[in-house]
Amino acid sequence: MSGMVELGNYQMMNKRNNTKNYRVVTHEANYTPPDFGSLLPVDEFDTAEEAIKCLKQVIDKQLLASLNEGKTPKEIYDQFSLYGEIPIIQGEPTAYVQPYEYAKERIDELIIIKILERLNERLLKEEQEELRSIKKMDHD
Repeated sequence: MSGMVELGNYQMMNKRNNTKNYRVVTHEANYTPPDFGSLLPVDEFDTAEEAIKCLKQVIDKQLLASLNEGKTPKEIYDQFSLYGEIPIIQGEPTAYVQPYEYAKERIDELIIIKILERLNERLLKEEQEELRSIKKMDHD
């Protein structure tokens, strides 16, 4: 077992073998608790901060996909919690984010961001139309 360190329910090579300290994997929400044989690797990282950022991006991507389909906040959360790919961080020292709580909080933030993006697009379009109108009047 040279060069191996036991980390939770899986083994990961230690630093002597130039591998990362943290690994982000996903499991399907409807398989609880996750069967460690069915975990899908996402990426590996040197720091907990990088792993947490990745975990949040995995969740955000799924929430945004549901939001772009026009689902309500409840539908978005239900889709994620019942059928989503739930990310887990493996490694030591433990880095933990509760994915369901993060998703619940993040949905409202993403909705606000989406509203602001649409508002910005609308204002930009109105400004462009106004500039065209002014240029047209200058040429007439």
